[in-house]
Amino acid sequence: MLYGSIALVVIAGAFAAVFGILWASASGDAADIRQTREEVSTAGSAAVATLTSLDYNNVDAVYQRFLDVSTGSVHDDYAKNQDDFKKRIRDAKVVTTAAVRESAVTDVNLQKKVATILAVVDTTVKEGDKAPITKRLRIEAALDQTDNGWKVNALRQVPYSAVQQ
Repeated sequence: MLYGSIALVVIAGAFAAVFGILWASASGDAADIRQTREEVSTAGSAAVATLTSLDYNNVDAVYQRFLDVSTGSVHDDYAKNQDDFKKRIRDAKVVTTAAVRESAVTDVNLQKKVATILAVVDTTVKEGDKAPITKRLRIEAALDQTDNGWKVNALRQVPYSAVQQ
């Protein structure tokens, strides 16, 4: 009977140790995910504001900021279409100022180093001599973690409709 009790205590101790280690590991993962979500939210919101802001008076600097916050196909498209992009902005005489009002991280995958955010963006558009117009956009941005931080690899406007009450 004594040997059975000792064996039971040893087994219970082993279970406690294993589950304690697993619990501590899970707590560390949760902290890593929480920190990553904060990084993604900050970098993603700043990148969305950058990618939805234009200024025909300073096209070269705007264009460089676009390249700085993007990666993958978004970056490649900007790099490939540089001259056409700059000409269209200068010709349109557009100044667009964007401010991210709200954002939410909808997905983070630490192993794949990818994340997605949704952002509500207020943009004020000024074309030539026309009065400024403010628009509200919903933007979804996919981000990749690079050696230089989180960068946008895909960007799309999310359609929405007003809810009738």
